[in-house]
Amino acid sequence: MRLRRLMVVGALAALSVMGCKREDSGGGGGGGSSSGSNSGSSSAASGKGAVVGGLGTLLAPGPAADLRVTPDGQFATYLFEARKPKLDGIPPQMLLGELHVVPVAGGSQRKVGEGVTNVPGGQLFSRDSHYLFFLNGYNPANQAGALHVLSLTEPTAEPAKLGEQVSYMLPSPDGKLLAFVDNGVLKLGPLPTGPFQDVGGEVSTAQFTPDGKTLFFRRRLVAAGGLAAISVEKPGAPTKLGDYVGDYEVSSDGKHVAWQVRSEAERGMYDLFVADVADLKPRKVSTGTKVFGFSKDGKWLARTENGKPELLGDLFVGPADGGAGRKVGERVEEFAFSPDSQALGSLEKYDPSARAGLMSVVALPDGAPQRVGDRVPNFTWGADGKYVAFLSRFLKPVYSVDLMLYPVGGEKAEKVQAGVFGYGFTPGNAEVYFRTNCIREGRACDFKALDLNQARAEPATWLQGIFSYKLASDGKRFLVTYARMDSDTYDVAVYDTKSKARKTLDQRVQIPVLFGGKGDSHVVYLITQGAKPGVYTAPATP
Repeated sequence: MRLRRLMVVGALAALSVMGCKREDSGGGGGGGSSSGSNSGSSSAASGKGAVVGGLGTLLAPGPAADLRVTPDGQFATYLFEARKPKLDGIPPQMLLGELHVVPVAGGSQRKVGEGVTNVPGGQLFSRDSHYLFFLNGYNPANQAGALHVLSLTEPTAEPAKLGEQVSYMLPSPDGKLLAFVDNGVLKLGPLPTGPFQDVGGEVSTAQFTPDGKTLFFRRRLVAAGGLAAISVEKPGAPTKLGDYVGDYEVSSDGKHVAWQVRSEAERGMYDLFVADVADLKPRKVSTGTKVFGFSKDGKWLARTENGKPELLGDLFVGPADGGAGRKVGERVEEFAFSPDSQALGSLEKYDPSARAGLMSVVALPDGAPQRVGDRVPNFTWGADGKYVAFLSRFLKPVYSVDLMLYPVGGEKAEKVQAGVFGYGFTPGNAEVYFRTNCIREGRACDFKALDLNQARAEPATWLQGIFSYKLASDGKRFLVTYARMDSDTYDVAVYDTKSKARKTLDQRVQIPVLFGGKGDSHVVYLITQGAKPGVYTAPATP
């Protein structure tokens, strides 16, 4: 099971944009926190009027929304003068506006699209940051628009139109091919402009294998929700794998594909099938399956079995080819493999009403399951799979949601901190970090970390009064925001975990606040209030 299914990100909506782990709505230790104790501390947390920040450079002036940055950090996109569509029944967060692009290092911003939406699927970058895809003239009623592609590496390139009524788009992992659904027809071809050939009709979604050699696609329910595959190198008639398919997933090594088929034996449930990508011959793995997933190395397949609509299934793990598995958990709702694929964590005996279960860890291939936590709503693995961190609800002596840490193979989990809201690991498991001692309904918290390389270490306070955080790719710097008391805006600062240096970069910004530039050298953000609204950037160094 993928980690994104395990963690509902952010106890507050804004936290999700900054990439925090999901916090339990209960708990949150007592104690106040004002502004950070470091020099240059933000005035927002304390409400005082100190003059700090203002280090940003204006990249693009004007009312901007839906800020995004390419994976390589070189370009930012945003919607200019975005407005909510005048249509009943649409999500309140939906916007339509002019799509603009600007280099993070500075330069001319330019308009590239009109009527572009901020909803998922309306814009997309290729993994190599070479292309920007977007739906022009997006129609909220049919959730489609005219697909355009822009080469970001060519400063004078103009967007090229690829489709008229596109509802789905997906570049290949190597960025050389594009699959998209136009008026229900799946098309496939080379970037940037094709030619694109028709693959199949009534298609909803698609997925490439990691090597980009095979394309899987699922049809809409009007076409029996069938799953099929086609060779990218030698296109021909698609190979059908099954009808009424639920979720499907390709292993990370591209050797196997697993999918759910509506069960005939157990109404409301799914049967699980698997096939080798080389021959695409389906093999039934289990019945009564709700969740499933491959390990990170592609060697293992975990799934729940024998479940019913009113009863969660038991967790089994076996080889990725669908061979016999062994039971490692009872009534499991969520699970995740460790990054090194040497262990599997799960929430078993899960109580849907409490949204919590028993934290269980099993070493692969044949270790015995070890239950290490009670009343656990979520968990996450450390980068190398040696630790798993999770929240646990304690009822006595007072109710508290506490952060626990379990070293894989150890006897038990240890308590790191009481009253935690949001947590994660720095790269290499150097530290586990978290928010605690929150006040103002979670809008001002201490930011602490436990050094995992020091025996019997106590959590150290890095900052105070923060609202949200985002870790740089180097694992050494955080962007942190402070929720202001005088407006619905935030102050943003950068913090270096090694030198302990901190600097406020700007005030009264909107979130998300993003890293950009080579090596996350800059921070990119929006200011929407005041005399000079626009897109800004500042050096992301304290």
